[in-house]
Amino acid sequence: MSDRTPGTDIAHGVPPVAVSSTSTRDNLTGSWKYIRPAYRDRVAPCNQGCPVGIDIEGALNLVRDGRIEEARDLVLRENPLPAVTGRVCYHPCEGACHRGGFDGAVAIHAVERMLGDLALEAPPSLPAPRTRHADVAIVGAGPAGLACAYHLVRLGYGVTVYEAEGEPGGILRYGIPEYRLPKRVLEGEVERLRALGVDFRCGVRIGADITAGELDRHAAVFLATGAHRPRRLGIAGEDARGVRDGLDFLREVNRGGRPVLGERVVVVGGGNTAMDCARTAARFGADVTVLYRRGRADMPAHRDEVEDALHEGVRLIQFSAPVAVRTAVAPQGREPLESLESMFDGGEEPRLEPRAIGLTCVRMAPGEPDASGRRRPEPVAGSEAFLPADTVLTALGEEADLSFLPDDVRHGDGTLPVNPLAGTSRAAWFAGGDLIEQPHTVAFAIGSGKRAALGIDRYLRMRDGEIGDGSDLSALRYGPEGNLSATRWTDSDPVRRASPVNEVVGFDQLNLAHFERVPRHPDRIAEPAERRHSFVESNRGLAREVALAEAHRCFNCGVCNACELCLIYCPDVAIARRDGGGFEIAYEYCKGCGVCAAECPRGAITMVREGS
Repeated sequence: MSDRTPGTDIAHGVPPVAVSSTSTRDNLTGSWKYIRPAYRDRVAPCNQGCPVGIDIEGALNLVRDGRIEEARDLVLRENPLPAVTGRVCYHPCEGACHRGGFDGAVAIHAVERMLGDLALEAPPSLPAPRTRHADVAIVGAGPAGLACAYHLVRLGYGVTVYEAEGEPGGILRYGIPEYRLPKRVLEGEVERLRALGVDFRCGVRIGADITAGELDRHAAVFLATGAHRPRRLGIAGEDARGVRDGLDFLREVNRGGRPVLGERVVVVGGGNTAMDCARTAARFGADVTVLYRRGRADMPAHRDEVEDALHEGVRLIQFSAPVAVRTAVAPQGREPLESLESMFDGGEEPRLEPRAIGLTCVRMAPGEPDASGRRRPEPVAGSEAFLPADTVLTALGEEADLSFLPDDVRHGDGTLPVNPLAGTSRAAWFAGGDLIEQPHTVAFAIGSGKRAALGIDRYLRMRDGEIGDGSDLSALRYGPEGNLSATRWTDSDPVRRASPVNEVVGFDQLNLAHFERVPRHPDRIAEPAERRHSFVESNRGLAREVALAEAHRCFNCGVCNACELCLIYCPDVAIARRDGGGFEIAYEYCKGCGVCAAECPRGAITMVREGS
């Protein structure tokens, strides 16, 4: 007896199926949906995190496509000093990079450095066309002043930069050691500005060689004089010989000086200037100790700088602060003598002066949190100890000297309040860099100089009746909190955008299943023994081919880069390539299933309600 169901005996073994003789194009399944996919390029978190305001994702995507020179030019649209920032910026963009939550942030600084060096190898720039009748004065040729000059001259203005020092560069030339920023690199960047038409007038001091009234002969003024007045220790004996400001010490070295430090150097402070002082002093053969009143985790210095200093033999004493400079009496220009009697040998009586021989220090313990959120260090009673030192370098930060300002330029305690486009309380006067309330870093200074250039352009165009107020700057930012974009200001973005929205894509909006884990390529760092005895550049960056490979690790967060996964995964074959790049969706067939949005690796597809 057969156990088969009647009617199922089919010779070829395939059951009957319904087959349509009509093309699937006639089956308009798009009428089923209430939501639809839409391509919308968002902002990558690195772009928002860049203080300069560079389209980092756009540049890395161009590198991925092999369009290296276009990537270089895209960076130069926003940053006049990419070879500098690729070396000395502490890359907050990498802290924002979503790949950091996967297998390690992209080494953006190394790629920027490679593109910056490529720009230095390019032929000299041609003078920028002069399209505006106005001339602008810039006071200070540090990173903020250089950035403002660069963007203004590219906007068509005449630009004159007044600089007190003998050469442009400011902190880049006189504050950052050669082993971090070779002077040839800075010279190449400055030469680009000269070639564009920026007029540098060095050796000119405001208040001495030129007055504030003379600056008013220019259509606008940008102040970027920096912060040069050191904060004092506020303890007994700090005026003794052998105690000096750390930034002044770095200036002497960068001018070619070779200061006599003695065998033992103590650096007081925990910031990047303190690390520069310590590493520089070690290169002169000194035994160097850094004294910091908080713990290492609270040091404002960048972690890499601290690690490099420790590898080079610098010692760190945490939770300790000086309470007095211990001194001994010495004839001027001589070392301290063991007894006063030995100073009198029958000749002319020498003039005496105290010379530092060390610090009296006290242990500190974490107390209640202060305004910074860190626990306030409190001295521990009875914990005094002596730390010997031939030289004490103080690196407690610097303040701006605002004494040269006209009376109608309102200022606070060491800073100038400015509006979002860097305008001060005086019409046509703008300010940036370390004169305003922002982190004292090269990248933030460059970003402020760019904002000022856009603010000056807006002010002068409004004055001439060419534009209205235009006070809403949100469309010019990379994300809600990013810096302004000069490319967006001039409406000249060379990168194609698919329905751009100015929101930052979240980590949870990425589909990490489509990415392979690829280790980050580490910088090439000279061995500590070599670094300690040489001012040759210690971080050699990445070889060009390795930097190109590192750029391929970029997720291109939030931006469609034509990976075609949406086309592959669409069950309705409703997605097709579009002439000229990108994709188009046949909404009459799209059921709104959301598979394309779910599979998109970069969060560049958004599901939106029908009719919205």
